[in-house]
Amino acid sequence: MLYAQTEVPAPPAGGAAIGEVIIAFAITLAATLPTIWLMWRETAGKPTAIGRLADWVATKDHLPRWVGLPSYALVVSLLTAGFGVWWDVALHMQNGRDEGPLANPSHYPIFLALLAIFNIGLISAVFAKGELPRRTIAIGPAIRAPLGSIVIIGAGVIALAGFPSDDLWHRLFGQDVTEWGPTHVMMIGGAVTCVIGLALLQAEARQLGAAGAMGFGGRLRGAIMLSLCIVPFAFLMEFDLGVPQFPMATQFIIVGFLAGWIFTGVRAYFGPGGALLAWVVYLIAHLILLGSTALVDDVLLARFLLLLPAAILVELVALAVSPRRGLTFWITSGVLIGTLGLAAEWVWSQFFMPLPQPIPGSALPLMLAVGTAAAVGGGLLGSWHVRQLQDTASRPDTDDELTFDAIADLLRRVKLTFLVGPGESIFGYWKRGQTGTLTSNEVPWRRHGAAMLGMGLFIGLMAAYTPQDPIDFEARVALDYVDGAAETCGTTTSKCTAFVTVDVEPVNIAEDGKIWFYALAWQGRHRSADVTTLPRDPIADVPGIMRVEMAPTGVTGQYRSAEPLPLYGSWKTLVRLHTAPTSMSALPLYAPDDPAITADKGRRIIVTDGQRVDAMTEPGFLQREIKDDVPAWLWTAAYIVVGLFWLGLIALYGWCLAAAAKGGATPVRTDTDDPVAPPSKV
Repeated sequence: MLYAQTEVPAPPAGGAAIGEVIIAFAITLAATLPTIWLMWRETAGKPTAIGRLADWVATKDHLPRWVGLPSYALVVSLLTAGFGVWWDVALHMQNGRDEGPLANPSHYPIFLALLAIFNIGLISAVFAKGELPRRTIAIGPAIRAPLGSIVIIGAGVIALAGFPSDDLWHRLFGQDVTEWGPTHVMMIGGAVTCVIGLALLQAEARQLGAAGAMGFGGRLRGAIMLSLCIVPFAFLMEFDLGVPQFPMATQFIIVGFLAGWIFTGVRAYFGPGGALLAWVVYLIAHLILLGSTALVDDVLLARFLLLLPAAILVELVALAVSPRRGLTFWITSGVLIGTLGLAAEWVWSQFFMPLPQPIPGSALPLMLAVGTAAAVGGGLLGSWHVRQLQDTASRPDTDDELTFDAIADLLRRVKLTFLVGPGESIFGYWKRGQTGTLTSNEVPWRRHGAAMLGMGLFIGLMAAYTPQDPIDFEARVALDYVDGAAETCGTTTSKCTAFVTVDVEPVNIAEDGKIWFYALAWQGRHRSADVTTLPRDPIADVPGIMRVEMAPTGVTGQYRSAEPLPLYGSWKTLVRLHTAPTSMSALPLYAPDDPAITADKGRRIIVTDGQRVDAMTEPGFLQREIKDDVPAWLWTAAYIVVGLFWLGLIALYGWCLAAAAKGGATPVRTDTDDPVAPPSKV
């Protein structure tokens, strides 16, 4: 049966059209000019609508105006950006390249949210009036910004810089259809690290004695903000969607590092239950992102790792080893997270994660080894991070007694008086288990050495586990046609699907050191395709993508696809082999002719029944848009520039946290009589 498709030009494989660049610039101006106007009004002492709103929020949450409203707006912006990214990555996997950056609807929530993050940082800075934290930075004639605001501004700058940098990258090197493209990492990384500023703002409010930052409520609010620092889990999305383009070890490295950093940090900051609280924040964030993307019709939904075992392990370690005992708690927690915790995630992947997970048990020792090293690094960073927040929040003359009175009053008001007694017992246990303020060494290398070692471990592991050249093997391909036949395969006008059987040589190549071996067909939902006739993913039942098991047939070295694979239209179909530690190979089966790619690799690929196929580098197939005629020095220079951007941002974060903790002499404004400024203590 024939399924007609309309021939259309291929989407561009390079940069955006100039018209779209101009429109994006206009949107940026439209979003930023009102903030500039607000900054002028605020510094001139004139009232603004947003300023009044910030003052009203301050009367409700009892936080300074530069903390409350900006914090809530930032969380909403981050979730909005997350929704856009979760939608966008899935769209690229199902649809392929965009007709242009403004033709993709998922780009709008991302772009607008990143603009919001940057502007929220500026607004937080300009709202800072009256009594300020001990350490601020002058960013204008009449603006002294808290360091939490500076962190948010820095995150917004690198996130927004990712947009023009991404277009320039595409013009120079071609489009890189992967979440982990260098400029994509700038955009996503800037967004997900802005929350570091939220935790710091809360600590700075505590330093001033703001009522909303004190007591149990303040401790809980600060712990939630610190828990939000786990949102770099966004970089696991390709694994969660079942199309990872980097070695499996990187998933274990990122998961171990984040769990080691955040679960230990929140446990030390909040006390008993802190790690579980951080896990609840992690779960809620994932459920919000899952629920929002599920509203989009026929979109591939991301699954996620559980991480509950890691949180439980941290709580158990804290029962035996206090976080006050040097680095023992942090390192012990890291070791258990990286071994028992990640082993439990492997069990979870058996039931919930999509192909290519679960990985075989034979690959687990390597994964647990790198995950453990990363988790220890995360624990070291967590120990430093909590110390900086505690030192920032320190105010010797401020009473911060933790009492159950407010909670008891709330329970009585909502007619739950019977819970007051048990609640007091639980609260008493929680209070007795408080860690207290961790001690900080005044010697700089000892004070900051844990953070540098932890970050160094993480960066070194990620650099060591980048994709390497494929292993040398080949396969004879047999096709058992289901729709179409040999003469109709490889066209854009006829549907053609076939069960694929491969006989690999050497025969043990897909078993020795195997991490995954499966078939992938993606980018099949071209805008000209009839969606009702497209093959659908056997796991998620969505069009445009198929993740299919390659099952052994019983003949040594022979494997057959569990579902018929598409060999027509805009589909790109391959068999993927990933072997330890970092080799990622592809057996190409089908790819259409792509006029936007002028190099030979843009020409049509179609395997025939009985053909012998040589393995190729996987990025060369999955990212065929990348140019192969770019000088090596230009690639090197571009990666160095992006790397320097990131090192600079990490250094800014570290300096802001360390400077806020150390404090220093900072002039306090005398404009507390400003009509729109709230009381310095609320």
